[in-house]
Amino acid sequence: MSATSEPVSRRDRPAKAPLSRQSILAAAKELIRARGVDGVSLRQVADAVQTGPASLYAYFANRDVLLEHVLDDAYAEVVLVDPSEGGWQRALTDTVVNTIETLQSYPGLGAVALVTIPTRPGALRLAEHELTLLHLGGIEERTAALGIDLLAQFAAATAIERTAADHGTAERERARTIYGSADAATYPRVAGLAAALTGPDEHARRDFGIRVILDGLARATTASASGGL
Repeated sequence: MSATSEPVSRRDRPAKAPLSRQSILAAAKELIRARGVDGVSLRQVADAVQTGPASLYAYFANRDVLLEHVLDDAYAEVVLVDPSEGGWQRALTDTVVNTIETLQSYPGLGAVALVTIPTRPGALRLAEHELTLLHLGGIEERTAALGIDLLAQFAAATAIERTAADHGTAERERARTIYGSADAATYPRVAGLAAALTGPDEHARRDFGIRVILDGLARATTASASGGL
């Protein structure tokens, strides 16, 4: 050390943020937004919070458990729509759309949702809201219980589809050309319905799917009341 140099005081160094469950989750979510679930390892999360991978095990048993908590944090972000203005169907539709868009903002998280049984607070909050809306709509309880599972699967699958592939205008035109030029003798309905099969954009397909599910739940309730189920 030279005569003019001085040791750097520890007080002058920026303090490292304390490690916590929430700081780890926040880092994991930020990485997933940028790289997708498949592109994020425990080591990368540990680096983001300036610690070693072993330190994360005090909070999360493994990567799968961490992803389950990330998923639940995402569910907690979903905006729950109040039925007071547009009614229960509009509120439920918009809540499902918000769920899709939230999952889509974390690429690959929809795949985690498909293999996870939701039991944490964020998921319970979402389930309670959807069950309440279905109750307002007169949907029978057992039907509603099956219904929110179907809606969760639909939301997760739609998020996966929208983050995994480009379904823009160019892609739909390509598919329309292929369907339209299919051998009409072998695939008469595909060729004849080429425009109908490829015309609706992702929003139209999403809204149609939700509407079919809700209509089906209403019919199942009616059938159950009449002894059909």
